[in-house]
Amino acid sequence: MKKLNFGCGRAIKEGWVNVDFQNGEGIDRSFDFLDYPYPFTDDTFDYVLIDNVLEHLDDPTRVMREIWRICKNGAIVEIIVPYYNSYYAYADPTHKNYFSDLSMRQTLGEVEYAHDSQRERFDIEMDLVPQRFLRGLPFGVLNVLRRFLNNVIVEIRAKARVVK
Repeated sequence: MKKLNFGCGRAIKEGWVNVDFQNGEGIDRSFDFLDYPYPFTDDTFDYVLIDNVLEHLDDPTRVMREIWRICKNGAIVEIIVPYYNSYYAYADPTHKNYFSDLSMRQTLGEVEYAHDSQRERFDIEMDLVPQRFLRGLPFGVLNVLRRFLNNVIVEIRAKARVVK
Protein backbone atom coordinates (compact mmCIF):
# COMPACT_ATOMS: atom_id res chain seq x y z
CA MET A 1 0.00 0.00 0.00
CA LYS A 2 1.48 3.34 -1.05
CA LYS A 3 0.65 6.15 1.39
CA LEU A 4 1.09 9.92 1.05
CA ASN A 5 1.48 12.28 4.02
CA PHE A 6 0.48 15.51 2.25
CA GLY A 7 1.72 18.66 4.00
CA CYS A 8 3.57 16.67 6.62
CA GLY A 9 5.49 19.53 8.26
CA ARG A 10 7.41 17.92 11.11
CA ALA A 11 4.99 14.98 11.47
CA ILE A 12 7.07 12.52 9.46
CA LYS A 13 5.51 9.05 9.07
CA GLU A 14 7.71 6.01 8.58
CA GLY A 15 6.83 4.03 5.44
CA TRP A 16 4.91 6.95 3.90
CA VAL A 17 5.85 9.42 1.17
CA ASN A 18 6.18 12.63 3.22
CA VAL A 19 5.71 15.82 1.19
CA ASP A 20 5.65 19.48 2.15
CA PHE A 21 6.21 22.90 0.58
CA GLN A 22 9.39 23.27 2.65
CA ASN A 23 12.52 21.15 2.87
CA GLY A 24 13.33 19.42 6.12
CA GLU A 25 14.59 16.28 7.76
CA GLY A 26 12.47 13.28 6.76
CA ILE A 27 10.63 15.10 3.97
CA ASP A 28 10.83 12.95 0.84
CA ARG A 29 9.73 15.59 -1.64
CA SER A 30 9.24 19.33 -1.43
CA PHE A 31 7.14 21.30 -3.93
CA ASP A 32 4.73 24.22 -4.22
CA PHE A 33 1.19 22.89 -3.52
CA LEU A 34 -0.22 25.68 -5.72
CA ASP A 35 1.79 24.58 -8.78
CA TYR A 36 -0.20 22.01 -10.78
CA PRO A 37 0.13 19.23 -11.71
CA TYR A 38 1.82 17.70 -8.69
CA PRO A 39 5.01 15.74 -9.38
CA PHE A 40 3.33 12.32 -9.18
CA THR A 41 1.88 10.11 -11.89
CA ASP A 42 -1.81 9.30 -12.10
CA ASP A 43 -3.13 6.48 -9.87
CA THR A 44 -0.11 6.32 -7.55
CA PHE A 45 -1.48 6.32 -3.99
CA ASP A 46 -3.78 4.02 -1.99
CA TYR A 47 -4.09 6.33 1.03
CA VAL A 48 -3.54 10.06 1.56
CA LEU A 49 -3.49 11.95 4.85
CA ILE A 50 -4.18 15.71 4.70
CA ASP A 51 -3.95 16.78 8.34
CA ASN A 52 -4.61 20.49 8.95
CA VAL A 53 -3.36 21.57 5.52
CA LEU A 54 -6.34 22.56 3.32
CA GLU A 55 -7.15 25.62 5.41
CA HIS A 56 -3.73 27.07 4.49
CA LEU A 57 -4.09 26.73 0.70
CA ASP A 58 -5.59 29.17 -1.81
CA ASP A 59 -7.81 26.72 -3.71
CA PRO A 60 -8.71 23.58 -1.73
CA THR A 61 -11.07 22.35 -4.46
CA ARG A 62 -8.25 22.41 -7.01
CA VAL A 63 -5.97 20.65 -4.54
CA MET A 64 -8.55 17.88 -4.04
CA ARG A 65 -8.91 17.45 -7.79
CA GLU A 66 -5.17 16.94 -8.00
CA ILE A 67 -5.22 14.52 -5.05
CA TRP A 68 -7.98 12.58 -6.88
CA ARG A 69 -5.74 12.38 -9.97
CA ILE A 70 -2.77 10.90 -8.10
CA CYS A 71 -4.92 8.39 -6.17
CA LYS A 72 -5.96 4.95 -7.31
CA ASN A 73 -9.63 4.06 -7.65
CA GLY A 74 -10.88 3.19 -4.15
CA ALA A 75 -8.06 5.05 -2.39
CA ILE A 76 -8.92 6.68 0.93
CA VAL A 77 -8.19 10.36 1.50
CA GLU A 78 -8.32 11.30 5.18
CA ILE A 79 -8.84 15.02 5.74
CA ILE A 80 -8.68 16.89 9.04
CA VAL A 81 -9.49 20.62 9.22
CA PRO A 82 -10.62 22.98 11.99
CA TYR A 83 -14.35 23.73 12.04
CA TYR A 84 -15.12 27.24 10.74
CA ASN A 85 -16.37 28.81 13.97
CA SER A 86 -13.98 27.17 16.39
CA TYR A 87 -11.20 28.91 18.23
CA TYR A 88 -8.67 26.81 16.30
CA ALA A 89 -9.89 28.08 12.92
CA TYR A 90 -9.14 31.70 13.82
CA ALA A 91 -6.16 31.20 16.12
CA ASP A 92 -3.75 30.81 13.19
CA PRO A 93 -3.38 33.90 10.98
CA THR A 94 -2.09 31.77 8.08
CA HIS A 95 -5.52 30.14 7.58
CA LYS A 96 -7.09 31.18 4.28
CA ASN A 97 -10.16 28.90 4.28
CA TYR A 98 -12.76 27.95 6.85
CA PHE A 99 -14.76 24.73 6.63
CA SER A 100 -18.22 23.66 7.68
CA ASP A 101 -19.60 20.24 6.84
CA LEU A 102 -21.34 21.75 3.79
CA SER A 103 -18.24 23.56 2.49
CA MET A 104 -16.17 20.38 2.97
CA ARG A 105 -18.65 18.45 0.82
CA GLN A 106 -18.45 21.20 -1.83
CA THR A 107 -14.64 21.11 -1.71
CA LEU A 108 -14.88 17.39 -2.46
CA GLY A 109 -17.09 18.01 -5.50
CA GLU A 110 -20.60 17.56 -4.06
CA VAL A 111 -22.02 20.71 -5.61
CA GLU A 112 -25.75 20.81 -6.42
CA TYR A 113 -25.76 24.05 -8.41
CA ALA A 114 -23.03 23.26 -10.97
CA HIS A 115 -24.15 22.88 -14.60
CA ASP A 116 -21.22 20.65 -15.51
CA SER A 117 -20.63 17.66 -13.32
CA GLN A 118 -17.08 17.26 -12.18
CA ARG A 119 -15.37 13.99 -13.05
CA GLU A 120 -13.45 13.88 -9.77
CA ARG A 121 -15.78 12.05 -7.38
CA PHE A 122 -15.49 10.93 -3.78
CA ASP A 123 -17.72 8.89 -1.48
CA ILE A 124 -17.64 10.92 1.72
CA GLU A 125 -17.91 9.99 5.40
CA MET A 126 -17.62 12.89 7.79
CA ASP A 127 -17.39 13.31 11.55
CA LEU A 128 -17.85 16.62 13.33
CA VAL A 129 -15.69 16.55 16.45
CA PRO A 130 -17.08 18.50 19.43
CA GLN A 131 -15.15 20.14 22.25
CA ARG A 132 -13.78 17.58 24.68
CA PHE A 133 -16.24 18.48 27.47
CA LEU A 134 -19.23 18.18 25.08
CA ARG A 135 -18.40 14.75 23.63
CA GLY A 136 -20.94 12.92 25.78
CA LEU A 137 -23.90 14.88 24.40
CA PRO A 138 -26.12 13.35 21.69
CA PHE A 139 -25.47 14.74 18.21
CA GLY A 140 -28.98 16.23 18.03
CA VAL A 141 -28.16 18.47 21.00
CA LEU A 142 -24.75 19.35 19.55
CA ASN A 143 -26.39 20.16 16.23
CA VAL A 144 -28.67 22.73 17.89
CA LEU A 145 -25.85 24.19 20.01
CA ARG A 146 -23.48 24.61 17.04
CA ARG A 147 -26.02 26.82 15.28
CA PHE A 148 -26.05 29.33 18.15
CA LEU A 149 -22.65 29.00 19.84
CA ASN A 150 -19.06 29.13 18.63
CA ASN A 151 -16.49 26.51 19.55
CA VAL A 152 -18.99 23.65 20.02
CA ILE A 153 -17.60 21.72 17.04
CA VAL A 154 -13.82 22.12 16.76
CA GLU A 155 -12.78 19.83 13.93
CA ILE A 156 -13.99 18.05 10.82
CA ARG A 157 -12.62 14.58 10.09
CA ALA A 158 -13.52 13.31 6.64
CA LYS A 159 -12.71 10.09 4.86
CA ALA A 160 -13.25 10.37 1.14
CA ARG A 161 -13.02 7.26 -1.04
CA VAL A 162 -11.84 8.00 -4.59
CA VAL A 163 -14.35 6.96 -7.27
CA LYS A 164 -12.98 6.61 -10.81
